[in-house]
Amino acid sequence: MSDFEREERAFRAALARAADGFEPRKLAIPGASEESGPADLSDERDKTEEKSPGRRKAPWILAAAAAVLAVVGLGGVVANLQPAGSGGESTAASDASGDEDSAGDAPKALGADEAAPEGTYVERGRTDLPAPADGNRWAVRYDIAFQVPEEWADATAPALPECIAEPGDQWDTVPRTPYVANITNQPVPAIACNETKDRDFPPQFGKVPFSLWQPYVLIEKPGKGATLQTGSWEHQGWLLTRVQVGESDAYATILTGPGDEKVNYEIKGSLRTVAKDPYGCETSSPLAEGDPVRPKTDPKTSPLAGDAPESIAICRYEPSSASLTGSREITGDDAEGLVKAITSAPARSGPNTPQNCAAGQPVTAYVILRIFRDGGEPGEVYVNYENCDDHGFYDGTTVHELTAAACRPVFAEEPVTIYSAQGDVAKVCLS
Repeated sequence: MSDFEREERAFRAALARAADGFEPRKLAIPGASEESGPADLSDERDKTEEKSPGRRKAPWILAAAAAVLAVVGLGGVVANLQPAGSGGESTAASDASGDEDSAGDAPKALGADEAAPEGTYVERGRTDLPAPADGNRWAVRYDIAFQVPEEWADATAPALPECIAEPGDQWDTVPRTPYVANITNQPVPAIACNETKDRDFPPQFGKVPFSLWQPYVLIEKPGKGATLQTGSWEHQGWLLTRVQVGESDAYATILTGPGDEKVNYEIKGSLRTVAKDPYGCETSSPLAEGDPVRPKTDPKTSPLAGDAPESIAICRYEPSSASLTGSREITGDDAEGLVKAITSAPARSGPNTPQNCAAGQPVTAYVILRIFRDGGEPGEVYVNYENCDDHGFYDGTTVHELTAAACRPVFAEEPVTIYSAQGDVAKVCLS
């Protein structure tokens, strides 16, 4: 794309934003069919028969407000398919495609040494992330941090997009707002389907029908030695960008709608690797696959004892990737209530059903509660809820049973939730 064409597009997008109060709805960038795009963009604007999805405004609604539970197999496993998505840092996203055209428009990544306004993460001393830009929030998946508009939800992407025949059918679990995709270990039904209706767009955009598209960010780690295609692609004004994040093995895929190229570039420019998230969660999993879900050290006193906590970071990990898969924070009365609920639970492990699992089966996810009090290092409580045995809250001195009062607040909101569990655990931990 020439400088003139890019400037013309940005000018038109700015006019459209101004006319619609900076909250564009159903806007497409005008242009004749002969308009040329960058060499690695797919220009599909001439397919005018396709209906562009409507843009939404107003505060986001959590995409996974309800859980659909299905019993799977003889082991009593419950699948929760959610309907609606080291100390150094690397601060730049590398694009193996050499997409210099779009990268030139990306803002400079925020530096770790930048001053942060009063009341931000830096002041609280939990992380070296600077304050997010106005109207943005930090999201963290694995050890990758990035900024998105603060109204973007945390939600689960559809497990079987190729099975969606039309909006609203049984496989349509596409979030209805812009979102940051959750990292899940949810079971996926072993069915074969490949709907092609409304899929007349470049394959890099996936298989969600065009009428259901929403802006999103997806962080993926494809596995040792595997790579993903990087570059930028365009369809009906929608921009898809995929980059490898610095020297890491993670890839970021960013989709934004018509007129929102700047949002796409800003998200890309903010990508970085981090050792700790804004809430105080370490991004590296302290447990290897197969390790028991227990604190590594025995504290002199329980981290549950003491004054009311200032905050509790709820950190969900995946041992197989040795990384943080989701996190959130509770404060005030909610944090104090959670501590009281755990200490009030019976001092024993449970509920357990060891007969339902093979011995030595590793967990695929667990949670660490990092309890912050003024002037001290955080205490840690490990939460084991997977497989069939040793369930409970482990604080290094004792274990407390998973009860509804203690367990449900931990898994109450995205992106920390349960995607698979034994039936007895699901009954007490899922509302």
